Amino acid sequence: MFLQSTDRIHMPEDADAPPLITLTRGAKRYRGRPVLHDISMIVRPGTATALIGRNGSGKSTLLSILAGLLRLSSGELTYGRQGLTTGYAPEAFPGLKLTAEDYLHDMGRIAGLSRAAAVSRVSELLAIFKLGASRSHPLAGFSKGMLQKVNLIQSLLIRPQLLLLDEPMSGLDLPAQHMLTELLQELKSEGTALVFSVHEPQTVEALADAVYVLQEGRIIRTIHGAENLRTVPSVHIVYTDLPPVEQQAVMALPGVLHMLPVPDSAGAACTGLTVEQKMSDTCLQQILAAGGSIISVERLGGLSGITEWMDPKEENGSGRG
Repeated sequence: MFLQSTDRIHMPEDADAPPLITLTRGAKRYRGRPVLHDISMIVRPGTATALIGRNGSGKSTLLSILAGLLRLSSGELTYGRQGLTTGYAPEAFPGLKLTAEDYLHDMGRIAGLSRAAAVSRVSELLAIFKLGASRSHPLAGFSKGMLQKVNLIQSLLIRPQLLLLDEPMSGLDLPAQHMLTELLQELKSEGTALVFSVHEPQTVEALADAVYVLQEGRIIRTIHGAENLRTVPSVHIVYTDLPPVEQQAVMALPGVLHMLPVPDSAGAACTGLTVEQKMSDTCLQQILAAGGSIISVERLGGLSGITEWMDPKEENGSGRG
């Protein structure tokens, strides 16, 4: 368990509890250029909402609006509670000269924690994210994955009623991804509302109650209810990268749903492949025959045709959603 019982947020018994956020026909323009068009959505306590879309579809802009960092050009955004506690982890997080603990202590104080509470909460989260040994090191020397962990920690310093995450799995190795998924599942069960952009089908599978698919700033598809997300059972295979020709041959196999680059725990280049369950043995045999090593195999329930909208992030992380 990650949360202490004294700090739990209780999920309302009424499934139709008033929403935390209601966005009605929201639109955003930058210098006259439309970025979001006619976006409407409702976010309720204890639910997880996934924002899916190719780079540039408007996901990051929408999250910034929900976080209160950007104003709508038109439309209406209303909050269901006064003093709503919100955590927000943006996509980009810079390497600063401050140490990890100094930065997080400062963020805790800005969020309203007392010095003692900030020190206690930072220590707790650094241990959960396995950064305790690096707490006194400057952020400027951190890897992308370590910076992402600090980014996530700052969003959790106050236990949020609403948690907004922009590509939370970016840069994390597989053990850290699994740990974060478990933590988010627990927060959700305690009543925190999650809204996140994501490119990993397995994250949607594990967390989402609703999915909004964005294209060029418009919602083109919505899926409500976890049971409606699942279709054909599938398998997620992580393996060491193959030469380009062999990699293309695997991608061309029937039943392959999605392929993404993922680092393993040692930072080596690996591939995450989602394939229909009935074709998983064929894929495994071809990967092994081509000289690849299998890192992990995970059975999934299958996703309702949305993996085509989860394109990989750019190598340098500069692509905006």
